[in-house]
Amino acid sequence: MTNPQPDQPARADRRSLPYPGDEAITAARDRAHLAFAQLFTALGAGRHRLHYAALDVDGRFRLASATITVTTAPAWHLDADPDEFATIEAAVTAALEGSCTVLATLVVQTEHAPDPVVCGWRIERGWLHGMKPAAVQAAVRPCGGSSAPVARAYPAPFLPDPSVSG
Repeated sequence: MTNPQPDQPARADRRSLPYPGDEAITAARDRAHLAFAQLFTALGAGRHRLHYAALDVDGRFRLASATITVTTAPAWHLDADPDEFATIEAAVTAALEGSCTVLATLVVQTEHAPDPVVCGWRIERGWLHGMKPAAVQAAVRPCGGSSAPVARAYPAPFLPDPSVSG
């Protein structure tokens, strides 16, 4: 399917969002690749579940998740379902581009004995900004009566913004 052109009428069966242009999308995709590289380096080896949630400018919510297993020895290797990862990568790219996203977060839950640990980032102004542990803890608290383990929130690792120099 080709990219929409400014002179094309909107289809009634398709939601209408602004089209930022190929350059903006390419730049956001490059930032997403860098963000994921920094993210997986900061998280290190283990099994990580990424949860993405966003509110688009048209009032619709977007959700995506993917499980990533990172191994570091003997060499770095990522293992993930390619469809899950492509979906979350596209969602993060859209949030980093920003023209269609009002609010977006990325929360990572890592399997850790005896209970899982979580951290999270707000995606705004074209980058990932660490969330306070209390905000993440509130977001991932299991429903009352649930037997799910309570994840312990910790400060999100700092991911240096490539657009900020020095």
